[in-house]
Amino acid sequence: MGEFSIFHWLVVLAIVLILFGGRKIPEVMKGLGEGIRSFKDGMAGAANQGTAPAAAAPIAAPTGVTAKPDHGRVSITWSPSAGASNYNVKRSGTSGGPYALIASTAVTSYSDEGLATGTYYYVVTSVGSYGESVNSMEVGATPA
Repeated sequence: MGEFSIFHWLVVLAIVLILFGGRKIPEVMKGLGEGIRSFKDGMAGAANQGTAPAAAAPIAAPTGVTAKPDHGRVSITWSPSAGASNYNVKRSGTSGGPYALIASTAVTSYSDEGLATGTYYYVVTSVGSYGESVNSMEVGATPA
């Protein structure tokens, strides 16, 4: 009881042959084999994706940003960031932004010239192979 005898298996085989016909069985088995092969390939691909290298950390924002006012200009300097190939200098007329890009440079200083009287606020971002950093600390200056 609970086990199939050979007679039971023969009856099941006869029913399958009647329902599907002798020619359909190889097609069904071929489809089953392709499905199993596709499943194995998918599992192998998922295992390979799990071993992919981790993404690099984002580039750090410049530190030590200073703004020195002069007659109609402001000189901005900052410390270099590891991995940076360029720096974006941004300016705003209000503290906290929004900031407009005014220069992109490969060196760690910039002179913003031709300024009217008023207070200007600056931030600097680092740009590298992994994109652009967040804004540096804001500095302000009022040219004479």
